Amino acid sequence: MDKKWLTRILIILITMLPIVQAEEIFPNYIDSKNVRLSRYSEAELKVFRIIHVGNAALYMDDCKKINAIFYNNYKLLRFLYDKPIPAKAFKETSEEYLKINLGPRYFAWKTTYNNFNSYYQDIKEGDYYDLIYDPKTGLQLSLNNKPLTALNDHLQSLAYLNIWFGKEPFSEELKDSLLNIAEDN
Repeated sequence: MDKKWLTRILIILITMLPIVQAEEIFPNYIDSKNVRLSRYSEAELKVFRIIHVGNAALYMDDCKKINAIFYNNYKLLRFLYDKPIPAKAFKETSEEYLKINLGPRYFAWKTTYNNFNSYYQDIKEGDYYDLIYDPKTGLQLSLNNKPLTALNDHLQSLAYLNIWFGKEPFSEELKDSLLNIAEDN
């Protein structure tokens, strides 16, 4: 009887570990460059609509501006990964969804985007990427709080968000969850 009770407690504690880690990675607020960003939403990150690979959270300086995700205001998109993913997957996915959503603009900006995407790295379980949009400096890519690169052009920076928030995003479910779009709309 005592062993069953101990086993149950261990199972509960083990299953709660990812939740504790997610809460630490997705705090209510993140201070970025003297701006306090509030967590607006969290969502499950899946590939092929079924394979769980992690979670994402969207932070905004003003959560009332959520309908204007492409406006020139501070925002942070954080992706916490529960599975290892090669850098090549980030590069190829970014390229594919930028092409789909930007059309001819993508080809005009392709060199800049290829340079930005070249900074993606292989990640392991527990790693997280941040995409931080600052209206003054553009879009910064960070891995585990370490800055990797930046896009300094504001139009290109905001356009990069089309990967997740464009008309044909990487995941419609992720987009809807992060923007809190009701399913029956």
